[in-house]
Amino acid sequence: MFFRRLCTHILCWLLIFPLLGGCGLVQMLQEQPPQEGASAKETSWAADPVPYDVRIIVEKPLPRPEAGTQRLQDEAAAVRKEVAAARADADPYARPLEDNAAPKPAPSAVDPDAAREANKPAPKRDALAVAADGLRDKMEAASTLLQLQKEAPDSLLALERRARLDKESAEQLLHAQGYYEGTAEFHIDTSGKKAQVVLRLVPGPRYVLGRAVVRYEPEPFVPEAFRNGTRRAQYSGLQGLLGREAREPVSPPRFPRHLRLEPGKPVTAEEMLEAVDRVGRYLRRQGYPIARTADSRYTLDRELRTINAEIIINPGPPALMGEVRLVSASDVAEAYLRRLAYWRPDDERWNSRRVGNYGDRLRALGLFNNVTLKPALDEWRQQSGPGKVAPLPLDLSVEDAPFRSLAAEARYDTDTGFGVEAEWEHRNILGNGESLRLNLPVTIEKQGLVANFEKPAFLRSGQSLDAQASALHEDTDAYERRGLAGYAFLNRRVNRYWRVGVGAGGDGGQLAEDGQGMRLYSVIGPRFTVRRDSRDNKVSPRDGTLGKVIVSPVVGYYDTTFTALTGEAEWMGYYAPFRTPRGRPDDRLVLATRVAAGMMAGVPLHAMPASMRYYAGGAGSVRGYSYQALGPRNSKGDPLGGRSYQLVNLEARVKITDDVGLVPFLDGGMAYREQYPTLDDLHWGTGIGLRYYTPVGPLRLDVATPLNPVDGDPPVQFYISIGQSF
Repeated sequence: MFFRRLCTHILCWLLIFPLLGGCGLVQMLQEQPPQEGASAKETSWAADPVPYDVRIIVEKPLPRPEAGTQRLQDEAAAVRKEVAAARADADPYARPLEDNAAPKPAPSAVDPDAAREANKPAPKRDALAVAADGLRDKMEAASTLLQLQKEAPDSLLALERRARLDKESAEQLLHAQGYYEGTAEFHIDTSGKKAQVVLRLVPGPRYVLGRAVVRYEPEPFVPEAFRNGTRRAQYSGLQGLLGREAREPVSPPRFPRHLRLEPGKPVTAEEMLEAVDRVGRYLRRQGYPIARTADSRYTLDRELRTINAEIIINPGPPALMGEVRLVSASDVAEAYLRRLAYWRPDDERWNSRRVGNYGDRLRALGLFNNVTLKPALDEWRQQSGPGKVAPLPLDLSVEDAPFRSLAAEARYDTDTGFGVEAEWEHRNILGNGESLRLNLPVTIEKQGLVANFEKPAFLRSGQSLDAQASALHEDTDAYERRGLAGYAFLNRRVNRYWRVGVGAGGDGGQLAEDGQGMRLYSVIGPRFTVRRDSRDNKVSPRDGTLGKVIVSPVVGYYDTTFTALTGEAEWMGYYAPFRTPRGRPDDRLVLATRVAAGMMAGVPLHAMPASMRYYAGGAGSVRGYSYQALGPRNSKGDPLGGRSYQLVNLEARVKITDDVGLVPFLDGGMAYREQYPTLDDLHWGTGIGLRYYTPVGPLRLDVATPLNPVDGDPPVQFYISIGQSF
């Protein structure tokens, strides 16, 4: 058997070899002598690398014909009218054009000469030549020949393959930019030491947008509940202060009949696809969660050089906002997570943006490593039907992050010396996102324990309960205090920027000042706060403002009873003159300002506990002066404190690199015996700071000197800590 198979294989090979020879395959594998006049690179399989240079030539596009201009203007007017109606919509969640709106870039320089230079009219250039330059830049970025130029191909065949890839890329680029008649070609010259590759793009005329209509198949069903109504407001507003739920009107849904692109203007493929996708996103904010593009038809008008689009949208059935259901294991209570939602179930139409905002809100809590929101579409489809609108539930899946953390901080000031502070925090201590933070400061002037507690979404969303208690021993040049203090606050967010708060607190213990022995003191009273915060970043702001006002009537005892009215106001502003390419504030230079003032009326200075008085000087107020050094002094020259104060801080935060920055600053301030600031006798300090930026905030080193020295103070002060000064 084996012998028979062996004979069969030998016979087959004897028949196949002549056939291979007849077909020329064997000859291809044999070495052939080079033909006369042919180079080694053209005949060798193992050719040497082929170095080359590339030149990309883009001819000027051809001008468009003027025919059809009136028709395009009419189309553009219809689109602008529809866009204006959408922008005027009272519903802030129904404005599709504001999704990707970037702020207008600010002037890139503050120098007047540079500003005048920037305002000079630029020399006019041929618009077609500018377009050619733009195409050349895009082609250079996409060119395989340029990207691989340092890696010479192994043969001319490989070089030609790269050139063909670039030719295909060039034609795709021309079509994507609206040059639908554009062509590309390449030529390779091998006569020199380096191959010369020339890629030529011939754009032709650029097409513009003609008609871009949107049709709905089937036509959207609009339930009566969608036509007019109200819904729960994202913020409590002033109505919340009266205990009523804040409601906002909801206008009927709109269904765009045009793409949000202006006819008569050039349109790229990317812009066209984004405009089509935007229609679906818009409808998903209008109550139609599965709205999608069913078909897209694009046609070219070769005579008018226009591209026309007809978009078919399937809106799908309408839906209401449903309940949030926690479908994963978590130590955070489901009821708390539901309370954070911006909507009431079955109360308003579906809005994908609200769902996204809710997800961002959960991620910002710091309680989860991962947050996933998934609409229960299968369940909703079973409940939906012709002429019927059903709620769409949201399945929430979370992955708990570690709730406990331990941190430490160290600082050094020449006036108060070295200090450390340890911090322990639990961010879910009662299972509803409650935060308990314990601080243990150990410095020359302060030792003790401070506890902060926050209960978010207290009784309702957008409202929190904050409390603080402390047991501290303070020993400064002005006084020595051993006391207990505590307060509780109810804070409510009125809108995106504004917060109001009301609470009460007390302070009591023993106090010694002016070389006298310890005396008992106690203070109690309510407190009212108003706060507006529009900063873009709480750790190191680049833009926005923070303003707050605190008013507190108090009653107390310090050798005798007293009553007083205290008030403080503070404003901080940040401005970045430069902008990023996307129009956002650039932190290369940030100008920062803080002004503050306080007063206490109704009580003489000596009847007020020294720990309640106002002081100025030191790292947190006027750098260059010792801690509490500015203001009235007693007969021994020790700080006495005042009944009022004022403060000014100016900084220019300049980044040298991404990690290092310099901050020249000027500080001014003073504390006064009078119950109102007198706006005179300000003491000023100046200096420069070094910042090293880390993910948790900047490390700060400030060196300052007083411009109005105080007797006994050193001429230079150093401050080392974490975080910006304000």
